[in-house]
Amino acid sequence: MKKGPVDHSYRDYSRVEISELVKNYKGVKKGQFPAKLHRILSKPEYANIVAWKSHGRAWAVVDKKLFTSIVLPKYFDHNNFDSFNRSVNGWGFKVRSVHIIND
Repeated sequence: MKKGPVDHSYRDYSRVEISELVKNYKGVKKGQFPAKLHRILSKPEYANIVAWKSHGRAWAVVDKKLFTSIVLPKYFDHNNFDSFNRSVNGWGFKVRSVHIIND
């Protein structure tokens, strides 16, 4: 089977407003995982914990310890990184590489 050309177009999701994300992606509601994740990534005060990559197509957990102790309990009903990771995978996010600076 011949594959078509690689689509190199992309969207910088770090610049998308949460309302646009919810409106443009059917099935995503404000309280659901993708919207919560976007809200977390959009908070400048968390940039040293979890942040968008410079191109806006990916994000990274910078400090796992702070992520599980500060961010997860505030936005989710747990502080379990493995549970968060299962949600990431369950929503179809693709892992390109793991970027946890401080484990």
